[in-house]
Amino acid sequence: MNLSKNLNLLIMTYSYKINNTTKAIIVDVNGEMYPTDFAKLDVEVCTLALNLNYKIIFNFKKAIVRICLGEAYFWFANHLDNINLQFRFIPTAHIANDSNESFFHFVETTWSNQGVKIKMFKNEDEALNWLEQFT
Repeated sequence: MNLSKNLNLLIMTYSYKINNTTKAIIVDVNGEMYPTDFAKLDVEVCTLALNLNYKIIFNFKKAIVRICLGEAYFWFANHLDNINLQFRFIPTAHIANDSNESFFHFVETTWSNQGVKIKMFKNEDEALNWLEQFT
């Protein structure tokens, strides 16, 4: 068995596409998602969304969340607010899988209470439908 090949499956990878029709950036996140790696991606995508005045969909269906609830609760304070407070106002949808659904429900509740425009979904169509209200 090739150990390095198996380890590569766990590294967080991502790709994103910009949909000019829906004015959304759709980010597919794969592998193990640790705070430091995801924070860099989050800043990159939020900056792009803010510059384009677009919304964001993070698809976590193929991600393994390695972020604890305390880290998630203080995500904006620790990772985003010091870069740009406007990141809080970018409408953002999270697409969860069965194993990370409870984590993203927590994120939705706590971040919404902090004024973040966020909602969790199980598929991209539902996420796009919700994002349509933000023009």
